[in-house]
Amino acid sequence: MPALFFPRRYPPLLRVAAFVLLSIVIAGLSEKHPNMLNWSGNLTYPIHWLDLQVTENWRTVGQYLQDRRSLLAENAQMREKLKTLEPKLLENEILHNENRQLLALLDSFPQPPGKMAVAQVIAENFSPGSQLITVNLGSRNGVQVGQPVLAAGGVAGQVIHVADLSAQIALISDLDSSIPAQLAGTNLPLLVNGKGNIHWLSVPFQPRNTTLKAGDQLVTSGLGGRFPSGLHIGTISRVIHNGDEPFAQISVRPAVPLGQLTTVLILLKNKPTSRPDKA
Repeated sequence: MPALFFPRRYPPLLRVAAFVLLSIVIAGLSEKHPNMLNWSGNLTYPIHWLDLQVTENWRTVGQYLQDRRSLLAENAQMREKLKTLEPKLLENEILHNENRQLLALLDSFPQPPGKMAVAQVIAENFSPGSQLITVNLGSRNGVQVGQPVLAAGGVAGQVIHVADLSAQIALISDLDSSIPAQLAGTNLPLLVNGKGNIHWLSVPFQPRNTTLKAGDQLVTSGLGGRFPSGLHIGTISRVIHNGDEPFAQISVRPAVPLGQLTTVLILLKNKPTSRPDKA
């Protein structure tokens, strides 16, 4: 590496003496010439400015890294809290929906239908002609064969099989279902039968000149003592008068969304002595 200012052939002592002498001369000139100090300040200003910028930039980068670490730690904490809160939020939403359905159920009845049990639907079987659901209440909860089952809007079906902790319910759309009914506001006796389709019911044995029309509301008549009277069954959606047939073809849309049941009410007051046909 080449020597600074002086070649290596000069003795070190001589080089030190030269630097000392140069320092004395600069000091003397600074005393005699005040502008020398300003000139040296101007000369070193870029160095000081550069040093200040580097320091500020390092401070900014350090603050950014510290803030980022804090945000990452806070984000991790929020994720952990969210993991613990999600089940609770889901449970609250389920409870809210269940309460809303129960209120809708109770609002469906013109008068309290008696002692009831709230059941949750745990299984469905909608095979052709057979419209069945299973609920989480059984004989230990007082559920018995033949008891009516209600849902938001009106009649859903009746219990056909009971185990200790569960029960099977045939919906009113089941092909074997038949409910004594009447036109709302009248005493006109009718039957509402299932067609094996959760979206449609039928009214049989009505003459082709029947006065029933689309929009008529059908309710339980109370005949047979199984279903309380006045419970909504459905609304007539279509009446076909066929001149070649002795009876009119009457389609009824169920008042209850049978394919979307999650909560039902079982009326516990009925205690039939024998197993009835499916309703």
